[in-house]
Amino acid sequence: DGDGQAPAGAAQVRVPLMPGPGEIFEVAKRFRRSLLDRERNAASEMVRAYGQSWQRIKAQLDQVTSQIAAARAAGEEVSVSWLFQRRRLQVLQSQVEAEIREFARYAERRILAEQAAAVWAAQEHAEQLVLIGLGKPPPGVAVTLVRLPRQALEDLVGFQQGGSPLRELLDELGPEASAATRKALIEGVATGQNPRVIARWMRAALGGNLTRALTIARTEVLRAYREASHRTYRANADVVKGWVWHSALETRTCAACWAMHGTVHRLDERLDDHPRGRCAAVPVTKTWKELGFKNVPETQVQVPKGVDLFERLSDEDKQRILGRAGFQAYKAGVVTLQDFVGRKRSRRWGTMRYKRSLRAILGQDEARK
Repeated sequence: DGDGQAPAGAAQVRVPLMPGPGEIFEVAKRFRRSLLDRERNAASEMVRAYGQSWQRIKAQLDQVTSQIAAARAAGEEVSVSWLFQRRRLQVLQSQVEAEIREFARYAERRILAEQAAAVWAAQEHAEQLVLIGLGKPPPGVAVTLVRLPRQALEDLVGFQQGGSPLRELLDELGPEASAATRKALIEGVATGQNPRVIARWMRAALGGNLTRALTIARTEVLRAYREASHRTYRANADVVKGWVWHSALETRTCAACWAMHGTVHRLDERLDDHPRGRCAAVPVTKTWKELGFKNVPETQVQVPKGVDLFERLSDEDKQRILGRAGFQAYKAGVVTLQDFVGRKRSRRWGTMRYKRSLRAILGQDEARK
C-alpha cells in the first residue's frame, strides 16, 4: 500500500510469470540491494545530523582550547585541576551529553521510520519470493498467500520502547560521549598537548558515537526486515517448508557468512546474522508433488553451497576474505571454511553468528607457533 500500512487479513497475491532457473536468488539480491540503498540514504541523513551536532560542540570546544592557549601564553600552568576551575570541563561535558542525547532522539525517530518501511517491504518481498519458488501453478489453481495482519508485525517497529535493548543502546550514547570528552581533554592537558591536537582527539573520541549509531540503525532495520520475512514464511507453512541462508558473496562478506550461504534451515530457526549483516532468508517452497499435484513441471533450483563457491575463488580473493594467516591455514588444510563460523548469545539480542579468529579455531598455543 502507498501509505505504508499493512493490510489486514489474507489477500490474493498476483502470481508472477513463469520464473527461470535460479530467478528466486536474483530477485532476492535485488530486494537486498533496494533495502541497502534505502539504508545508505538514511545513514547519510544521520551523518548530516551528527555533523550539525558536532559543529555546536566544536563551538564550545573552541572556547575551551582558546582559554588553554591564552592561559599558557600568559605563563599560567594549565593542569588537570585548572580544567575544573570555573567549571570548564563540566560545561563542555554537559553540552556534549545534551547534543548527543538530542542526536540519539533523532536517530531513534529515523530508525523507527526505517523499520516500519522495512517490515512492510519484507512482507511484500517474502510473498513474491514464495510465489517465484512455487513456480507456475497447475491450470485452474489460484495461489493465495496469508498476509499477516498489522498487529502481527507492529511489535517489530517497537524496539525503541522504554526498557528495550535498542532504547538502552541509544540512551548510552550521551553519557559515553561525555566520558569520552572528559578522557580526551584530561589526557591532552595532562600531557601538554597543543590545543589543536586536543581538538582532534576530541573529534576522534566522539566519532565513535556516530559509528555506533549507524551500526545500531543498520542492524535493527535489517533485523526487523528478516523477522518480518520469517513470520510471513511461517504464516504460509502450508506451502513453505524452510529457508536457505543467502549471503552477498562479495570479498567484503565475512568468512562466516560465506560458509553459511546455501545452508538449509527449518521454519522454526531464525537467521541470526551478525551486527550490520546483509544476509537474507530465501524461502524453500514445497514441490507441486508435495502439495498433491502430479505431472506439474518443477522450477525449483538448489542454491550452491557457499563452501563450494568459495573454493572457486582466486587465491587473492580468498586471502582478502580470510586474511593472510587464515588463508595460509585454509590452503594447508589445517582449517575449513566452516571452522570460521562462530555463534554466541547476547543478553540483549539473543544468538548471533560471527567470524571466529584463527587463534580461536586453532587454540591459543597452536596459534602462537
